[in-house]
Amino acid sequence: MGRFIFTIQGEGRGHLTQAISLTQIAREAGHEVVGYAVGSFQGRKIPPFFAHFIGDTPLIQYESPSINYGKGKSVQLGKTALQAFTKFGTYWNSATQLGEFIEELQPDGIINFYESITGLYNLKSGAKVPCMSVGHQYLLLSKHFETISKKAVDRFLLNINTKITAIGSRKLLGLSFRTMPNDPKRNIITVPPLLRQEVKSIQPQSGDRWLAYLTHYRLADEIMGWSAQNPEVKLDCFWDNPTRKTEYHYSDSLTFHPIDAEKYLAKMTHCAGLISTAGFESVAEAMYLGKPVMMVPVPNHIEQMINAHDGELSGAGVQARSFDLSIFKDYLPKHASVQDTFQKWVTQANFAYHMTDLIRKPAADTTFSPRNEGGLSTSW
Repeated sequence: MGRFIFTIQGEGRGHLTQAISLTQIAREAGHEVVGYAVGSFQGRKIPPFFAHFIGDTPLIQYESPSINYGKGKSVQLGKTALQAFTKFGTYWNSATQLGEFIEELQPDGIINFYESITGLYNLKSGAKVPCMSVGHQYLLLSKHFETISKKAVDRFLLNINTKITAIGSRKLLGLSFRTMPNDPKRNIITVPPLLRQEVKSIQPQSGDRWLAYLTHYRLADEIMGWSAQNPEVKLDCFWDNPTRKTEYHYSDSLTFHPIDAEKYLAKMTHCAGLISTAGFESVAEAMYLGKPVMMVPVPNHIEQMINAHDGELSGAGVQARSFDLSIFKDYLPKHASVQDTFQKWVTQANFAYHMTDLIRKPAADTTFSPRNEGGLSTSW
């Protein structure tokens, strides 16, 4: 079997969680993950849940592009795009660090979880090590994917970034909430979400408390305001507030928790529904457990806007523009669960096969690069 390095975008918990899931699958199939490389913004620390999972497996961390929120709640598109140019030298050095790590560990293949530096490394090295990229973002490049019609510039820049992460990849696995045809011309294979064994083993129960997960802590103001007006609804909210490292009881009906994977799953097991900033992984976990979701994208976050649209089409729940939780309250009695259909879709995954296929597949014209059909075409 094969030896692999996983390269991971470290912002949020989604890609890190996917890497954990695929590690579990790889080990069961006899593959070995010999190292992890995590890209993050300005030395952001590896979350404890991930560090605990990988144990003594070699790990490097380097600086990579990240979403810029400025001092507010919404994505600063201009600053995010400018950062990629002003810090290119830093990112090129990160690609060198990654190259040295790969040279030291001599893997048979690289699995890339939407990490931009991996694309730069492949560009720099000529993609000598077989690479496969995994993420929901690759599905957005498929001709079969139904996206939103607004924010054309934002969508264009998102797709450009996605293509940069995919440089040198021999195949792209597009994680999807529902079945969808492959797009062979662009090497895009539609696959189910990557869910951890811990999620699959849960026996969900009904409960009265609502659960919220925020990728940006400043969005909590809206939840606090709504909760104060609706104290009869009990809420647990997970956030990454740097000034609140312990549990924070805002009121008798609203409690905030620091990010904790085990505690989050325990709350998910018993919750009545999830309020989320439309991160793909959170929505997928809720769908698997039969929990309705209210998806509220971070302002100006084009990827989450698309996720919310796609999640609603897939039966996950309802999308909204703000944390007016009255929308969720009105929606809950109308929700039709897609749990059975979704769980059947998840069982169709064959990620171990794709890993094995990657390292036995000869390098030829299938490699994704800016020069071939899968390149930086503005028509995608």
